Formats: sequence, structure tokens, C-alpha cells
Amino acid sequence: MKFRLIAAATLALAITPLIHAQQWTAPTPEELKMTSFPEVPGADAIVLNKEEIDDDDMHVQYHYMRIKVLTEKGLKYADIEVDFNKKTDLSGYTIGEFFARTVQPDGTIVPFTGKGMDKVLEKDAINNYTRRAYTLPAAKVGSILEYRYTIRRDDHWFAPARWTMQGDLYIKNEHFLWKPTDKELVGTTRGGREHVSQRLTWAKSLPAGVDVVQHKTPTGRVQMEATVSDVMPFANEQYMPPIYSSRYHVFFYYTPYYNGKDYWDTEIKYWNSDTNKFTGNNGTVSSVAHDVTTGATTDEEKARLLYRYVMTLENTDYTRARSSQEEKKEIKSAEDVLKRKHGSANQIAMTYVALARAAGLKADSMLVADRSYLILDVTWQDISQLTDTIAVVNYGGQDHYLDPGSRYNSFGHLEWDHTISGGIRQDNKNAAQEFSMTPGEPYKYSHTSRVGDLNIADDGHMTGKVILTFEGSPALRWRHVALKNDDAELKDQLKKEIESLLPGGSEVSVASITNLDNGELPLKVEANVSGRIGNSVGSRVMLPSVLFENNSNPRFPHEKRDLGVYFPYSEISQDAVRYTLPANWTVDSAPVNQGTTYEKLAAYSLTSQQKANTITLRRDFIMGDIYFPNDKYKDLRTFYSDFEAKDHSNVVIKRSPATASTGAAPAGAQ
Repeated sequence: MKFRLIAAATLALAITPLIHAQQWTAPTPEELKMTSFPEVPGADAIVLNKEEIDDDDMHVQYHYMRIKVLTEKGLKYADIEVDFNKKTDLSGYTIGEFFARTVQPDGTIVPFTGKGMDKVLEKDAINNYTRRAYTLPAAKVGSILEYRYTIRRDDHWFAPARWTMQGDLYIKNEHFLWKPTDKELVGTTRGGREHVSQRLTWAKSLPAGVDVVQHKTPTGRVQMEATVSDVMPFANEQYMPPIYSSRYHVFFYYTPYYNGKDYWDTEIKYWNSDTNKFTGNNGTVSSVAHDVTTGATTDEEKARLLYRYVMTLENTDYTRARSSQEEKKEIKSAEDVLKRKHGSANQIAMTYVALARAAGLKADSMLVADRSYLILDVTWQDISQLTDTIAVVNYGGQDHYLDPGSRYNSFGHLEWDHTISGGIRQDNKNAAQEFSMTPGEPYKYSHTSRVGDLNIADDGHMTGKVILTFEGSPALRWRHVALKNDDAELKDQLKKEIESLLPGGSEVSVASITNLDNGELPLKVEANVSGRIGNSVGSRVMLPSVLFENNSNPRFPHEKRDLGVYFPYSEISQDAVRYTLPANWTVDSAPVNQGTTYEKLAAYSLTSQQKANTITLRRDFIMGDIYFPNDKYKDLRTFYSDFEAKDHSNVVIKRSPATASTGAAPAGAQ
């Protein structure tokens, strides 16, 4: 959200630099001698001091950092990158002064005297996103890296502070100060609507015992401040909740609203109004809806036919950037989408709602958060948390959640990052709606099948075929990869995926890809494979019991973790691998049928079946939930460790005694 002065007169402010080259912190003997940090064993570096000061009336943001390097890997923190954006609409920001120095372990000081190197990240008619890189001199293990810089905003741009209090390093001491303006500001929100902001509010997630302190200066200016000590590094753990919702932070706002309910009621009404305008019925919408649903006898059939139709529209979120000519012709309605045969994901979703209504169905748009990125926080007064539009259609006496804006997503289902996500639902009367949650998908919806049929030759060489079949979320992932790449790149990525599952050195050739552009059918990939397999122990050879988990690492190697376990979606995976043995070789031992479960939420089984000169192994895995709080981690980890050990078991084959003295053993058994 942008803010400007309610009076348009130019500010004539003499901005005094906040940074001076001599403003440094003298290192203590303990800091100079430090070689490790017991609180974080193995840490590559720690932050000794961090400070951020925002002064809105001065249009300046001040940054200060001191980092102690503890290992060779920690030297990467001598490379500093700062982003800025020189905009043409007077709401840009640039880098002001930059000072830095390196303090050596013996106290020697090496000042930074160089210049930053700029790299343009993105540029258009308004924006010029640029990254400036600095490298501090003479950095070595044991050094203290110290730097300061300012960010200067354009004169009429006021930006409330956003404090991020947790990063990838331990922070010993950090201080935040925001000096908000006391002027009345004009803010611009959804649809270009303007309002006068006279109040302050904030959303926060803070360590225990820490809070935002509000106080006044002798001149009556309000200031917001927080001091934090001993903040552990943010654990970037596998299968963790959305990172944007997990770090310690404080987000401030200038607002015209009295409280959160006032904010959300008003913003939801605006969104309702804008969405109803976009989905309004007219001749084009009615005509298309009629043509598409002709012959349909039930509401569900109408909903399916309309869904199939909008999937034929070009979804520019996946296929390309809009041309400059298209940018000038802003899409303002469902009619525009239908006439131009293309639109963004959200525009296509709203167009589906318009068509459904024109066909006589009860249908609403719903604006939801993308939970791959964040979890909706209603205390955070910012509707931009809600980024993606889905459709809710009622047929058969109940609501059904559909995702027409997600290209190739199957009818009756949501893309995984829109499931179990908070959002707001459209209302024809523009009435404020309560927040609601989208449903989840059953584990059977996301299904992966991996089948291998391998012949083991007498010299240890394997040849055969692998078939991967994807349904639901796994299939949608690969279909979206295909949308953003050409056929050759898609095949190459699939080839690498299969190679990662097989023993090292295996050769893979993707033979066919079926149903790539039909989200209603399973996506099937067939590949021819060859290579060596198994390990020899004397006269015996060990083959992997679970071929496609042969290279897998433990999902949860650590005894403890900071955050709960958060899977993207529930799922089922099923493997079946048949080994055809060389003549005169037999199975010496194989896993007995075994399985394990976890709280009726997850299950695993591994079975084997021998027939003539073949052995077939089947592995089934079901994960029926997506979130496990930290107090469940120990038992969940035990469950995973148990079946992962079974995944790395072996089938042992041996040459029959009659031929033991001739021929070569497979897989390097010679």
C-alpha cells in the first residue's frame, strides 16, 4: 500500500545523513577471540549486533550489522547484496551512504574503500529493480564484518516499518525503531480507492517476553521500539510451515480503520463489489454459457462442461507475459476474457463464475491465501495476503470447490496450495463475509504409482522398463513444468527425476508421455532403463528391495526440530518392481511381508512374491494428514525411521550349485 501527503506541496527537507564512517562499535576482547559459539554448535557465523531505524518524515531507513565469522563457510557473509528500485511514479527507493570495515582477529581494521556493483533484476515502464553487491575486504575466519547503509525513499512516499527479527544466523542483540509521521496520509488500496490514514496498528509474532514499546519524544512524536536478544537462527527445516508465517516479525500499518473488524468488513465489501462487476452478466457471457451447456441435463454436467471450456482459454500466468499492446488493453470483465480468449489465472476463475451464474448455477468467487507461501493471519490488516481466486459452485445440494484458474487442474478439486487455506467468499449483495476455510483433499486424490520390470543378465547388467503414473497434485506439478518448458526440457527433467530414483550410473531414455494436456486423466511416463544393479557378497548378490527408494535419505534425521511437520498434501504412493533373474539363479532371501502404521494417519507395507525365476516386491505408503505439531515429532520420526530401514533392505539372490563353477555373477559378483 502506498501513502502520500494529504497536501501535495513538495517537502523541502534537509536530510542529514544518519551514517558516519566513524560510527563503529569497538570490539571486545571476547568477540575478537571467539572461535565458536556454544549456543549454536557448528555455526558458520553469528550476528553480534543488528539495528534498523525508520524515519518516515526524513524518508530514510538506516541499517547496521556486525557479523562474527567462525568458519570458512561463514566468509560468504562478506558479500552483501542490497536491492533498490528507482521508480518513475515517485514511490521508489535508492541506496544512500554505504560504509563498511573488516576487523581482524588481532584487532587490525581494514576499511571498505570500494564501490558496489549493480545488476538490473527487472525493468519496465515504472520499475527498475536493481541489486547492488558489495564485498568487504580481507575477510578471514575470525573476522568481524561491520557495515552500515541507508535506504532513501522518494519524498512523497511513506512506508510503515516491517521488522524481521529472525534470520539464518543467531542474533545476539538487535534493536528496531520506527519514527512514524504524524501527518495525515492518503493511502491507495484495491481498485485505486483512496482513504485518509490517521491511525497506527500492527501485527506481530514475537519471542516470549518481547513486545513493541510505544512512547513519545519530548516534542510529542510517537515512536515504536523493540529490543531483542539471543534470537536463535530460523530453522529452515524440511517439511516446515510456510516461512513467511513462521519467522518472528512485526508489520506496522497506517490505517483509517478503528480496528481489524472495521478494516476487513470494508475491504471485503470493496472486493465483493469489484468481483461482482467483473463477473456481471451480459450478452457475450450468456451466449457462451448457453452454447457450452446445450444438452446438459444436470447442474453438475453444466459445471463440468463450463470448466472444460475455460480450460481451453490461454492462461497467461503459465504460458507467457502479456505483450505491451495487451497491457494497454486492460481486461476489466469476463466478457473481455471471452472475447480475447485469454486471461490471468484469477481472471479465468472469475470468468468461470460468471459463466456458471449465466447458466443458472449458484456460484461464487472465493479469494484465498497461497499456503505454500503463507497462512492467513486476520490480525494482519492486509488483504493482499489473499492472492488467488477459486470458484465455489453449488450442485447436488452442496458446495463444490473448483480451481479453474489452475491450468490442467482436474474438475472438483483444488490445487494443493489452495486447500485447507483461509479466504473470503463473494456475496452477490456485497455484504461482508466471515472468513472461511477451503476443504482438504483425500489422500487417494494424490496418487503416484512407480512400476519397474527389470531383467537381470548373467553379467550383472539390468535392462527393462519403468512406468510412472501420476494423479492429482503430483500430476499437476509435472503439467505445470510442461507449460513453462518445451518438450525437450520436459523430457530432460523427467529423465533426471527417474535417474535420481535408480542406482548410480543407470541410463534412462523417456519413451512416451501420455495425457499431458488432460487434467482429468492420469499422467503416464514410460522410460527404458539400463545399468548395473546390486552389490555382491561372495557368491551372492544383493538387489534393492525398494528400487525407487534406493537413493533416498532419511526424511527426519534430527532428534529435535523447532517447528511442526507440514506436508504440502496427503498422498498415497505405490511401487511394484519385478526382477527377472538370470537362468540358474534363485532367490536366497527376501523381505517377509511387513508393515507399520502411525495413529491411523499413515501406513506402510512391503510385500514380496516369488514365482518361477522372478520376484515381485510391492511397497505401499499412505500419508493421510498434512500437519503434525512438534509434540508429535518424536513418534512421527520413529515411524519414518522404521519404514525407511525397511526401504533399504535387500533381496539376496545366488547361483544354483549346478552352475556355481561357470559363468559370471551379476552386478559385479565376479
